[in-house]
Amino acid sequence: MILHSIVPVEAVFFNSEEEKKLMEIEYMGEKVMVVPLSNNRYIIDRVISTSLKSYLNPKLTPGSIIEA
Repeated sequence: MILHSIVPVEAVFFNSEEEKKLMEIEYMGEKVMVVPLSNNRYIIDRVISTSLKSYLNPKLTPGSIIEA
């Protein structure tokens, strides 16, 4: 099957189990979507903010492991 689309592959082949794992929390004054690990540790999946400073903050980089 060949699929030509401007829609990201993740949106086309959606896995509902992955979406259930995501949580929205506030970290360092910014809202972020995280994947929970164990012992109050999370991996940042994406930043939800209108502030450009939050996107430039290296502590809020997607893939970073945080404790909250």
